[in-house]
Amino acid sequence: MAHDWKEIKELLFTNKIWDLKLEEIPSHAWKRFVHFVQIVRATVDTFAENRMGFQCVALSYFVTLACIPFVALVFFVSNGLRISDEVTTLLKEVIPNNAELLNIALDKAQNIINAAHSGPVGVVSAILFIWTIIWLMFQVERVFNNVWGVRKIPRNILKRFGFYLGFMILSPFIVIIFTYGIALYSNATSLIGWDMGYFAFFPKLLGRLLFYAFTVFTLSAMYKYIPAPKVRYKFALQSAIFAALVFVGFQYLYLETQVFVSRLNAVYGVIAAIPLFLIWLNFSWQIVIYGAELTYSLQFVNENNVNESEQQV
Repeated sequence: MAHDWKEIKELLFTNKIWDLKLEEIPSHAWKRFVHFVQIVRATVDTFAENRMGFQCVALSYFVTLACIPFVALVFFVSNGLRISDEVTTLLKEVIPNNAELLNIALDKAQNIINAAHSGPVGVVSAILFIWTIIWLMFQVERVFNNVWGVRKIPRNILKRFGFYLGFMILSPFIVIIFTYGIALYSNATSLIGWDMGYFAFFPKLLGRLLFYAFTVFTLSAMYKYIPAPKVRYKFALQSAIFAALVFVGFQYLYLETQVFVSRLNAVYGVIAAIPLFLIWLNFSWQIVIYGAELTYSLQFVNENNVNESEQQV
């Protein structure tokens, strides 16, 4: 029995929206709109029910704890490649608005590297710092599984450690390549010798697009491979396209406009970079986890509608 317009309007913004069967809605436009509302409701409701906001705050603190060891890992690799000075210069060019925080991070990261070279006790200390990166990965995996309602992760612990170690080995190279890429596109026109004139905005626009594409690829891989349940890449990619757009827009607002910086500087002075960093981390994780919730909602709503259609057939 087809749903009439009155029934659709009555149920659309209530908890009985799930009683609406898409195949029983006569209008194609209304069918798409109901499908859209179901996805939005599933995303927002599960985010609130799972208290993902608190988990995003926890992830922000775990990232803060693992930040210095990760920078130390990047510089340990760059020292081996003898490009540590170039990486430092590039990081300062890429993050010009947080110079104080970056200098603190670089200084403390160098202390970890120096301790590792000082003897067995220093090596043990460095390993304990590196463990914070692995612990962060555990927490990220746990939160992504909470999105899908998985409380006990079924994966083998040895496979998980192998994945974490592989990521730790590859991530410094990814950071170095990405940093060099940003510096290259930023200075491409001057290196080539082109006078862009009225098109001087083009390198920045190209850089934003490349950063957006890289963010889409990264988020889609996270949504697909981090959760234990089988996630269809189509839904992970759709969520990543939207989440990356919001993420890149937020990065632009944060880095370019530096909202509230002057007020925080007046209160906190040099350490104003720390609360700003925590605020940036929290909002960034909120965007990423909302994207994960959207992936779950897309797969849940679509598979639920397909199953209902097959049952009726």
